[in-house]
Amino acid sequence: MFRKLCDRDGTPMVSLDKGELRLDGIVDADGEIPEDQKMYVNRVAEGAYLVRAVDGDDIPEVGDAL
Repeated sequence: MFRKLCDRDGTPMVSLDKGELRLDGIVDADGEIPEDQKMYVNRVAEGAYLVRAVDGDDIPEVGDAL
């Protein structure tokens, strides 16, 4: 699935699909995003990024995310 890189007040942003986030329990059935949900982003290679949902302050290990 392609997503457009957007400029949000000088910050580059890419949206994530709500349906896929719902499958992971990050977004509820009504499409609501929890206010306190954190996401951790790593650059893993040139042009490649890994986005992980963070529960509390625990960042999931890369192997656990794959």
